[in-house]
Amino acid sequence: MMIKLFLTILVILQSKAYDTVKRVSNENTRPIIGILSQPTPYDWQKPNGTTYIAASYVKYVEATGAQVVPILMNQSIEYYSHLFNSINGVLFPGGDSTDEYLYVANLFYVWSLKQFDETQRVFPIWGTCLGFEVLLMLTRRSTDVLEPCKGYDFATELTFTPDAANSRLLGSSLPLSVKNSLENEPTTANYHNFCIRPENFTNDPVLSTFYKMLTISPDLEDRTFVSTMESRRYPIFGVQWHPEKNAFEWRVNTTIPHTKDAIDVMQYMANFFTNQTRQNTNHFDSLQDELKYLIYQYTPEFMGLDVSHFQQMYFFYK
Repeated sequence: MMIKLFLTILVILQSKAYDTVKRVSNENTRPIIGILSQPTPYDWQKPNGTTYIAASYVKYVEATGAQVVPILMNQSIEYYSHLFNSINGVLFPGGDSTDEYLYVANLFYVWSLKQFDETQRVFPIWGTCLGFEVLLMLTRRSTDVLEPCKGYDFATELTFTPDAANSRLLGSSLPLSVKNSLENEPTTANYHNFCIRPENFTNDPVLSTFYKMLTISPDLEDRTFVSTMESRRYPIFGVQWHPEKNAFEWRVNTTIPHTKDAIDVMQYMANFFTNQTRQNTNHFDSLQDELKYLIYQYTPEFMGLDVSHFQQMYFFYK
């Protein structure tokens, strides 16, 4: 009985301390980033309704001193609204486009823009590969903005555009050593079958007004595609390539770069995004509420080093 009472008191004290930490500083020292899950492909032979997140995205975020909440599919609008108002930013990961992924991404995208326009409060969004493509679709309000691209399983360098110099992502905050690596070494891992060409990006009045094109890259046919962008107004950033793979995906016989310079590139990109989310002061109503959503309650599954492109996966079973 005494032990149960002690534990109850301890939880109450922890909750009060949790709330105090949130109030005393303008910088969020406990950033929590949501990562969209997505439907598991049929040929993975998982039960119907199973969704997943590659563990590399979770590690990518956690390596920066942030925590992760998985954003599950097929939930209520109240669920998504509660998470938007409780977490500090969201990552749209790579994968295969589905209607549910687009639907959930659109909710967070629209709410982020609306909040910034109405209150100037930031809710950062980062899109990787499919996430990059989805940002284009959501901004253009069309799924017909991409074209087939030979961009699967190769690493390449980036060519910086003039807009990169005064950007938040690749401007003055970018260390010279990382810039040199991006420009001169194959430090960006690419795994995409669709892309947008620079001329199509520039000639589109909606996309070119909303985003800055920061870098371009050559595909396997030596045709150029847009590889990095950021919103001109909003805290929204996108890369067609995969920074998280450099440090956290180890499948054999791939072109993923694992050099020290490639790891520095990964770490810079991850730190940049988390630092953006530190400007958001959302938090869960209580420690108990937060614990219900954090990814710690799930265990990743090992997928092997010679079959899957993902060495560890989080699966969320209905």
